[in-house]
Amino acid sequence: MEAYTAILEAAEYVKKSRRTVAFTGAGISVGSGLMTFRGKDGIWKRFDPAEVGSIQAFLENPERFWRFAREIGPELLGSKPNPAHLALTQLQHLGLLGSIITQNIDGLHQAAGSVDVIELHGNIRSVSCVSCQAVTPSSSHPHILDQHSVPRCDACGGLLRPDIVLFGEKLPQEAYTLALRRVRSCTLLLTIGTAMEVSPASDLPLIAKEGGARIININPSPSEADNYADFSLYGPSEEIVPRIVHALNVIL
Repeated sequence: MEAYTAILEAAEYVKKSRRTVAFTGAGISVGSGLMTFRGKDGIWKRFDPAEVGSIQAFLENPERFWRFAREIGPELLGSKPNPAHLALTQLQHLGLLGSIITQNIDGLHQAAGSVDVIELHGNIRSVSCVSCQAVTPSSSHPHILDQHSVPRCDACGGLLRPDIVLFGEKLPQEAYTLALRRVRSCTLLLTIGTAMEVSPASDLPLIAKEGGARIININPSPSEADNYADFSLYGPSEEIVPRIVHALNVIL
């Protein structure tokens, strides 16, 4: 499909949809300088997820986990929303987008001003104690990535961990239940920057499709996500999503 025609068609889909939901993955944050986890140059090419990304690995060797966190943490914490995040916020302001369901932990949708963001894999804005379960904002531990020892809870001395979903853990039940409700009732799902490789989050587009929703997939190149899509737009999300919003401003 010719690029400009595809953008206009996507804009028409959004315009006519009664309930639109966005489903985002790591690819939407590439334009903010963040690496994907599973891409050809992704984080899991540099680190073994079994050694640093699972709950078992964290409990067995928290020192190794926190060395990994110090490698990728400053990049995550220092990132800013890019035009794709901002364009989704614009769609919400126009009343053309409801929830944003994200697999990302970077908080960039909220930083862009978006609301009704459902985080399936947690976030880096808080940390929890594995012993007393106390939750505190990451901002209350300003040197957590600078210290060379394992961070400990001020209240009980237990191990601290970021509030993200590690391999071997279930998704937060409330977030996943809400995501299911949103995709089952949507008439259009925008899948952006996700290759649909991480279950059970990858089931959501299929559930939307089974409920009768149309799906527009936005990714840099062909992927598994194309199997669910009514059509796909290939290119950086920070370029494509703003172009859809611009087209909507023209046709509305």
